[in-house]
Amino acid sequence: MKVWVLCIQTVLLFISCLIPEEDMVDSLSVMTWNVQNLFDDQSSGVEYEEYDPQLSDWDENSMRIKLENLKEVLLSAEPELPDIILLQEVENREILEVLNEDYLDGYYSFIDAWDDRESAICCGILSCYTPEEVHLHFPGLYGKRQLRPVVEIHFRMGSETLILFNNHWKSRAGGQAATETARIRAAGVLSKRIVELRNQGYTNLVVAGDLNGSWEDFRAGGVQTAQIPVEEIQNVSWTDCLYISLEPADTFLSTDKTVLYSPWKGMESEGSYFFQNRWMKLDHFFLDRGLVDQQGLEYLHSSCMALPFMSDELGRPAGWESWRLKGYSDHFPLILFLGSESNE
Repeated sequence: MKVWVLCIQTVLLFISCLIPEEDMVDSLSVMTWNVQNLFDDQSSGVEYEEYDPQLSDWDENSMRIKLENLKEVLLSAEPELPDIILLQEVENREILEVLNEDYLDGYYSFIDAWDDRESAICCGILSCYTPEEVHLHFPGLYGKRQLRPVVEIHFRMGSETLILFNNHWKSRAGGQAATETARIRAAGVLSKRIVELRNQGYTNLVVAGDLNGSWEDFRAGGVQTAQIPVEEIQNVSWTDCLYISLEPADTFLSTDKTVLYSPWKGMESEGSYFFQNRWMKLDHFFLDRGLVDQQGLEYLHSSCMALPFMSDELGRPAGWESWRLKGYSDHFPLILFLGSESNE
């Protein structure tokens, strides 16, 4: 496993959403969204063919229609634009800068995207806060290709540290069972890192992103999956995975396994993705114990933004169709609110 530590020193020329340090813990909103192939209008040679201007009809007009549609969704977040947006399936930092400057009036002061591979897509961020640290954790190879890194982002929020993990795990293309080993590798890297951070006293942790699976994939008595229901924790020995609970109290279990809380039960949605006639929970927020301990920075609530205008007639995500220049994304975004309990 390679770990890259990025020392970030950014001069902010336009500061539109910075909040005084003493107020940072009062209220914080975080969105995660797989935006389904957000590409710029330049050919770099690693794009998917349909987004390469030299090989297809993709051009500046196509790009700007896509950006306008994403803007519509982002501006629909309530009560205002999220403080931090974690994105998956973006080409590079440059396309996020265009989104921010041309469509969001330069609202975000920190923008980045990360990948060391010759890859078409990666994870990115738009943030009102500048991170103190960013680390990339690489799960290793899947076949001959490097798996996408888990991005660890540290923010100072008043007197506390908040750590976000932006993830885009291996897709299920080729079959869920056949590709699960790749997701287990990502989960193993993440689990190990969470244990390290806990041992250093950091428990304000949020795992976010498109994990291309859920704890519902596990079958009792079956093979290992990347996510496992906490109810099975006494029945299996694996530590290179995440144990997921729908109850916050389970994050305090005394165990050498990584137990995290999922707020999906309260989101009033069947899933964030629809495929082969069923809803799937592929996109997630998982929280560690520091955000549910009734002290300091706390989890308040979350939702799946299944908005009517970005849904089809059956309520499913109206995915982006590059050949028609219509749609939004095949994933619904999730939004999470943190703060002090008095602000709920």
